[in-house]
Amino acid sequence: MIVSLSTYLITSLLKTTVLSQKSDELIEHTKRISNEFLDEETQSEFITLAIKLAQEEPNYWQNLQTSFDSVDRHVRQARIPYYISYTVYFVTQYGTPILLGYNDQSLPVLPLTDEMQPKRLIEKNYYTDGDLNILYLSIPSGSLNIQTSLNMDVDSIDKLLTKLPKVMLFFAIPLLIISFLTAKFLSSRMLRPVADITRTANEISASQLDKRIPEPNSKDELQELSKTFNRLFARLQQDFERERRFTSDVSHELRTPLAVLLGHLDLLRRWGKTDTNVLDNSLETLYSETKSMQSLVENLLLLSRSERQAPPEKLLVKINFMLNKIVTDLKLVSPEVLFSIDCPQDAVLFTNPDILTQILRILITNSIFYSPSPAEITLAFDAGTNSLSVSDKGNGIAAKDLPHIFERLYRTDESRNHRTGGSGLGLAIAQTLCKNLGATISAQSEGLGKGTTMIIRFSKENSTI
Repeated sequence: MIVSLSTYLITSLLKTTVLSQKSDELIEHTKRISNEFLDEETQSEFITLAIKLAQEEPNYWQNLQTSFDSVDRHVRQARIPYYISYTVYFVTQYGTPILLGYNDQSLPVLPLTDEMQPKRLIEKNYYTDGDLNILYLSIPSGSLNIQTSLNMDVDSIDKLLTKLPKVMLFFAIPLLIISFLTAKFLSSRMLRPVADITRTANEISASQLDKRIPEPNSKDELQELSKTFNRLFARLQQDFERERRFTSDVSHELRTPLAVLLGHLDLLRRWGKTDTNVLDNSLETLYSETKSMQSLVENLLLLSRSERQAPPEKLLVKINFMLNKIVTDLKLVSPEVLFSIDCPQDAVLFTNPDILTQILRILITNSIFYSPSPAEITLAFDAGTNSLSVSDKGNGIAAKDLPHIFERLYRTDESRNHRTGGSGLGLAIAQTLCKNLGATISAQSEGLGKGTTMIIRFSKENSTI
């Protein structure tokens, strides 16, 4: 199939090239012949001879010989190759062609061609031993007509073209084999990094998330692809470790209260019916542990909903008014806490008030929980940095814990349990809610015992007016 197509294309190209070359050659020689007959004296000479020949005077053959000799002389002056056939003739007013000279009497007088555009003429069985196959040009030259032609029966080319498929087949098979082997070698080298990426990606599993793809030094798209995959695997490893720790922590959080519940249920089953002290004690503990588990589950659900929450509706919020309302509500629950507010009266944010209130309640509750009584808490708004802060003078946070405090179920003190250290989900929920608002949250602390400041920074879209 490929050889046949190649043969056809090469054959067509050769034929087109030969035809173009012969056309250019014929045009050039025709112009040279025509120029030999254009001067007035020559035109007058041949017109006179044509009239005499048309009248068939007694000296017809002598006039015809004179005409042929004169035409032959002019054509020789034009230095025309021997293989160019020519005919010079005059057309009478009745449309009869009068032949004045030619070098091939077998050729007919043909119609004039369009300007300098050679035409192809093929007539089957024109000769007793073959066909007529010529390229001809017929143009006026003053009052005369010049017809030239070239034989297009190119036996040598046709013979070459008949042998071309065999020649191409002889060379094509080795070339195809060499091309195939070269392409296979080059493609294997080029695709080797892709194969490495595929192999490494297939080898990575939950127990081998630390594996990375070798990065080539090619400084091209493959190197960038390898780096991108490695960054992806690093994020997957980080997320997987976080989820594994989260699952472990949730299991630990639930295992303790469940063990307490089972223990007290066992006490109730044995002595609860007869000992009122055991009954009251166990019921109080069961209620407390159940509330703790309920709080943990609700916080987990809240965190999950927050992560999937659609962008909230935003409106203009008066920050000073909102902070005072939050403080008033919390004073009812914790009257001993000392609050101070540092916020301009006209400060306004374009945000969702319900979500922002929820975030601030989480941060304030945390500050109260981790501060000695009475807790001192400052709520401040900085218009210059477009940020809200919650500061306390409580226990503070160690430097090693600061990068992790917004992780789920992370506690700054491993010895804390759900009774002394909360659920460990508050700050994770606050961070997720901040992301929903298009804000960021960070923590600052100079160390243990030196208090903590939580800062919420809003984007330009939330800017004050």
